Amino acid sequence: MNDIKKTVLKIAIAPLNIIFGQVDSNLRAVENILNILDEDTDILVLPELFSTGFKKDSELMASLAETVKGRTISVLTDFSKKANIAICGSFVCRENENIFNRAFFITPENKTYFYDKHHLFSMGGEHNIFSAGSSAPDIIEFKGWKIMTAVCYDLRFPAWLRNTGLKYDLLIIPANWAHSRVYAWKHLLIARAIENQAFVIGCNRSGEDEYGEYPVEDTFAFNNWGKEIYTNCESGIIYCTLDGEKLMLDRERFSPLKDAASFIY
Repeated sequence: MNDIKKTVLKIAIAPLNIIFGQVDSNLRAVENILNILDEDTDILVLPELFSTGFKKDSELMASLAETVKGRTISVLTDFSKKANIAICGSFVCRENENIFNRAFFITPENKTYFYDKHHLFSMGGEHNIFSAGSSAPDIIEFKGWKIMTAVCYDLRFPAWLRNTGLKYDLLIIPANWAHSRVYAWKHLLIARAIENQAFVIGCNRSGEDEYGEYPVEDTFAFNNWGKEIYTNCESGIIYCTLDGEKLMLDRERFSPLKDAASFIY
């Protein structure tokens, strides 16, 4: 059983209205959010591909790709240190000849964790643009919490996210999930929370693009029972507070995962 050191974790979720291809504008939007965050915020969550957005154009997306030493991660690392909070989301990453939809988690102590989206949305043409990640998400340790990140379409594959041995307390899913499929988006988040006995956050983008609309209300956070735990603010920021002590007690009292068959994905 985890010993969660910081029993209460406060998270700000920012459903950005992404401006396609405008990295500097999208980074400025993040900076503006950081300037108005509650001082006790521990983590800021951004949407999938927050700095560029997405189009089904392999050459265009490749032109927007950066390395992990590029502007996007460098600027976010500086933001994280100055604001003293962790920042996570995903961006278009180039590594050798491959382009990845790469999730990141950056801490104020300059620790950076990455995960490459494994399940690519072929109906949206992602498989023609990105290489699929080959490794399961790492477990990130932050303020005594164990955190895992995955990206958008990964949510549909429960075996990939299975919380064997209660290895994580919080699952964060950055996404660009169109409102036409919001019923599935919301209920898959709830299902992952219940079956894995963990908090689950789904940070969707806002605005609209050629693939649909993304209302601010389509960003969610659920506790380990699948209940909503978020508050929408006038600023557009969504806050949730995670109670680690209650999570540990809930797991002690009710532990269905101990009865699950073991397997390796």
